[in-house]
Amino acid sequence: MKYLHRRPLILGLAGAGIITMTPMAYAQSADGTTPVQVGQVSKKAKALSKKKVPLKATYSEHMISAKAVRRASPMQNAQTILARKPSINAFSTGPNGVRSTVTFRAFNSGQFSETFDGIPLNDMFNGGATNQASNRNAIPLTLNDISGINIYNGINNPSVNSYNSLGGTINYQPRKPSKAMGGSAGLGYGSFGTFQWNALFNTGSIDGFRSLFAYNRQTSNGWLQNTGNQNTNYYYAGILPYDHGLSKVSAYVIVNHNVGYTPHSVPQALIQQYGYNYNWPLNYSTSSNTDTELTAIIGDKSAINSHMILGAKVYVQNNDYHRTSYANPAFDQSATQPYYLPNQGTGYPFWLSYPTPPGYNPSALFGSTHYGTDYHLYEDISSSLGFQPSVQFILPHNHVTMGGNVTYGLLHSAEYWYGSYAMPKVPQYNNAWDEHDTRLLSSVYIQDNISLLGGKLHITPGIKYLYAYTTSSDNIGLYYPIGGTVANSQAFTSPTIGISYAPIHGLSFYGSWGRNIKFPNIGAYYGNIAEQNNAGQYVVVPVTVQPEYVTDYELGMRYRNQGFLGSINAYREQFQNTFLTTTNASGISNTYNGGSSQYEGVELALEQHLGHFLLGHWAAFANYSYNQAVFTSSFHSTYAGRVQAGQPLANVPKNMFNVGLDWGYRHLHAHIDGKYVSSEYVSQQFAGTPSSQTIPPYFVMNLGIEDTIPVHANYVKSVKLALNIDNLLDRHYFPQGYSNTDYYGNTYLSVLEGMPQFVFGSVTVKF
Repeated sequence: MKYLHRRPLILGLAGAGIITMTPMAYAQSADGTTPVQVGQVSKKAKALSKKKVPLKATYSEHMISAKAVRRASPMQNAQTILARKPSINAFSTGPNGVRSTVTFRAFNSGQFSETFDGIPLNDMFNGGATNQASNRNAIPLTLNDISGINIYNGINNPSVNSYNSLGGTINYQPRKPSKAMGGSAGLGYGSFGTFQWNALFNTGSIDGFRSLFAYNRQTSNGWLQNTGNQNTNYYYAGILPYDHGLSKVSAYVIVNHNVGYTPHSVPQALIQQYGYNYNWPLNYSTSSNTDTELTAIIGDKSAINSHMILGAKVYVQNNDYHRTSYANPAFDQSATQPYYLPNQGTGYPFWLSYPTPPGYNPSALFGSTHYGTDYHLYEDISSSLGFQPSVQFILPHNHVTMGGNVTYGLLHSAEYWYGSYAMPKVPQYNNAWDEHDTRLLSSVYIQDNISLLGGKLHITPGIKYLYAYTTSSDNIGLYYPIGGTVANSQAFTSPTIGISYAPIHGLSFYGSWGRNIKFPNIGAYYGNIAEQNNAGQYVVVPVTVQPEYVTDYELGMRYRNQGFLGSINAYREQFQNTFLTTTNASGISNTYNGGSSQYEGVELALEQHLGHFLLGHWAAFANYSYNQAVFTSSFHSTYAGRVQAGQPLANVPKNMFNVGLDWGYRHLHAHIDGKYVSSEYVSQQFAGTPSSQTIPPYFVMNLGIEDTIPVHANYVKSVKLALNIDNLLDRHYFPQGYSNTDYYGNTYLSVLEGMPQFVFGSVTVKF
């Protein structure tokens, strides 16, 4: 019994499902009588922790399993798969995850956190993890890289939340290497000229060290005209256990490269005139995007003794985004073409504001200002380096976790305008802006999981301190007659507490409370450079935008019995300093505070494993969410006028539900699922405030069938044949829209079209 001295550590970790241990040692069970194998106990705990939310969790949580990830359609991505859970509306309006949008409860993508292996994915300067700052094809990870997803609704405890965790936190679990050598290769083809090929190789355990290499490439013409896209994903995972398997070093690397065109919003009247797949013709307007993202993490988790675990992660992230856009001045908004044209140039003689002429004079070179500003090159290049330590103390009635994070980031953002595709990039000549930003984010926290009454009562108090220091510098450009720098620091202490009580086996009640913060995006900083004072002079003014604050209240219950899992919870989140973003016709955004608001709702989730009957094993799920978000104070918007208390926020569907049915028989599997999204108000395209216009509700169904055929041949284990049909009923719907004004002053609805029916077949050979 060499490892019996680690029994408190082993049983504590196995019960929490924290780490995987494989030593061939034996210890007594929790009741002190039955010998159990340590590796087996931890394996079972790990499996359970991946498939189920802990019954006694003190906060609202949901999970997406590895099976659901592996069986997802090729047109699903790491964002859209989230929509199968309550209160999440997620969609992509282009292939391969291009222009993805996610709302969690009523929060936009910059107001909740997305993490990979606990490391933040959100852009440090612009909030979102994808599609932030008009980085339309910025895709940090794909389903090729993950094995499951933890969804933490609301503020939650400090060990899982991050810098933007107002609405919640979504943690993507890394895809890990197996202990046995093996691999697979696959290819598939489907609608819209979509072609995919992929390969995976596991080295197996080599003196304990194991590695996984994965490659996935998918190309598609898209369901809209002129929206072709190519995405290439590389993934590596490595794990090296040591100290008899009680400690490990891990490494994960994701590189994602995407090239393609942007699907633009289109006036609904033009879709009715030209057809559902209409997008602006290339000779009207186009945006060509190239993006490469890197995420690399090295981590260590070490069992120091029977009561203490140390962990640390070092990570590097980089996003390199470039977009060249074009708008034909002949089709700019006018009496003959009354709608706003994406990317349209300007007639403003910006060169006259340069203090040190001569600058770029488009009229002299190309005949007019419009024709001299019809091409635009936008670059957004960011990088960050971070360190995230933690320490856990496993005590008889307490599980104390302490940790922190420090991340330093750099951003270079610039846009250049010219009259041809071959564009010079010269500051103080043809740049709309040329911006360099830095940000330091740091946090430190402590939390406890207190177990009382024989484990029936759990209390999880926690507190986190967050700090941000931000600088933004702009050179002279179209929007900046003078250059300058602004900087400030902000800090907040975030308290949380959750309580759960399980009066009987399989039933628990919980409640939680917490406060958290979101620091302003960089749009709250660069807008303070080159403002005009009362004398008409250009000056740099201090930053006045305040962070967003949220106070979260949650009440809920869970029930689990004989294959049934059910949960229901209600929440209310009181919001102060709500951020609103204005965007001008050239795409530059500014952030300001828009008063207070209140988000509230109910979330219901049901799952039932029906067992074996009618030739197979059946399981069903259903979930429903009600979300309402309204302003609770009135305020004046310079761009949109008066916003009244009680006015609903835009892009918040009040009602959503998901239903699904799974069937399996031997090596056959099939699933069908559907999602309903109710109507929602849309925002004014450039003001950022809600309008009175709405997009209609919609319901979409998806079907998947696969057959994994065993093969008794050298080196080949099986062949999997799969068929996916997304939007089975071929519904036409608009997942997103904007309110705009035409040339004559009439309001119109501009929309993005959802994907019509998509059929895809694939074959995968497993070695």
